[in-house]
Amino acid sequence: MRQVSAFIAIAFAAIILLSFSAAAEEPEYENPDLQLKFNLKEENNGLSPQNKLPGEPEATKTVQAQYDDYVGFRTNREQVNVGTWTSDPVEFGLSLSIKSFDIWWEDTEGDDDSCEWTITIKVNDQDVSEDTSGCQHNGDGIAKATHSLATNIELNTGDTIGINLAYEGWDDIKIYYDNVTYDTGLNIAGGHVLFFGGEWIGSEVNVEFAEAWPVNWDTNLKGGFVMLMGADGYMADNTKAGVTEGLEYTITLPNGTADITSTFITWTEVTGVGIQLMMDYTTFDHMADNSSANGTVKPALVSITLEKNIGLLGDDGGLLGLPGFEIAIAIPAIIFVARRFRN
Repeated sequence: MRQVSAFIAIAFAAIILLSFSAAAEEPEYENPDLQLKFNLKEENNGLSPQNKLPGEPEATKTVQAQYDDYVGFRTNREQVNVGTWTSDPVEFGLSLSIKSFDIWWEDTEGDDDSCEWTITIKVNDQDVSEDTSGCQHNGDGIAKATHSLATNIELNTGDTIGINLAYEGWDDIKIYYDNVTYDTGLNIAGGHVLFFGGEWIGSEVNVEFAEAWPVNWDTNLKGGFVMLMGADGYMADNTKAGVTEGLEYTITLPNGTADITSTFITWTEVTGVGIQLMMDYTTFDHMADNSSANGTVKPALVSITLEKNIGLLGDDGGLLGLPGFEIAIAIPAIIFVARRFRN
């Protein structure tokens, strides 16, 4: 009887190990369309979803208008290059829809507020679109101007995206960018994030994902851009959370395969119930309903509800438990169930 039990246990363990090994090469994942702000960064003229912490200072740039100035009148207004900002190479291929460009600026002279912006989108330093539009505001004080865009692009692994900005006007201006308040940058929709799953075992909760453009989630934890919430106002302590490099996967995407490494965010000493993970790349209202964003209240970009993992060993073991979770995304809203795999 003991031999039979031992044989069953060994066979059972072998099946589990084989299934985990196979899953590491081609895991189940979800790749929803999300709209992220790709911020103009001061450092290295970068373009990135990464945001600074609240309270960190913005970057500014003064742009001097170019024209011929005569006594009593000005003429021959010329276009001035403001700058080019470029992303890091993308980790895996994907389709992107560039919806709009936001820029915070003010007129520093106040004589003539007519102007024109030219926005050029680049892929690997090659121009793929060019849009021209007016000021969108009169420059009287710092305000955000939003320029509608409609550029769709396909990226392969290793490609970069960029934006070149040019200004034409009669007055000198100052632009503000690269912090939480002055979120100058591109609004881009696409499958930037691959979700592999989440797990809640005992007092530990984690989530596993990979990003086309990885950001610093240690910084995002400090800023409260990601939170673990629970019933009755419970909020897990982000100082008891850590970010670690995850597993290596080979995944199949519509435009080919890619080798990626996932990221784990893990909270310890979690004592709440009804646990929900809320993720974003900037500040958000953690009390907002993700299904009813109205432009004044910003809900989290992603909301994941975790079910506690129960296995043969109970809450603390979770050997056979398959965690289910749902993800509610503001635009569009989807629900899915995924399985998290380990090597």
